[in-house]
Amino acid sequence: MKRLGIFMIAVCFILTGFQISFGASQEDQKGVYQKQIETKLKEFDQKMEELKDKAKDLTQELKGEFNEQMKELEKRQETANEKLKELKSAGDKAWKRLKTDMDTAVKELNKHYDQMMSRLKKT
Repeated sequence: MKRLGIFMIAVCFILTGFQISFGASQEDQKGVYQKQIETKLKEFDQKMEELKDKAKDLTQELKGEFNEQMKELEKRQETANEKLKELKSAGDKAWKRLKTDMDTAVKELNKHYDQMMSRLKKT
């Protein structure tokens, strides 16, 4: 009987240890991912400035079109920043769902940027 009690206590300690290390692992993953996204969004700020610099030489007609596209890009950037705020405040379980949303937002942001940069190179 005494051995069974000791065995049960040992099992409880082992399972508790697994839960603690799994939770820390989730938190670590979230932290690493969050830093990666923050870096990507900071780099994107630089890309936006690059776009604006390249657009300085556009004709008035093309500048109007560029400004409309830039507004759309800025809206997408704001969406990505909002997703990042949500991600930062999300619990361990919710952050994986938000990670998918964040990945989509960053992908759309880069896609729109690439389209704009391609159009600028053609002019």
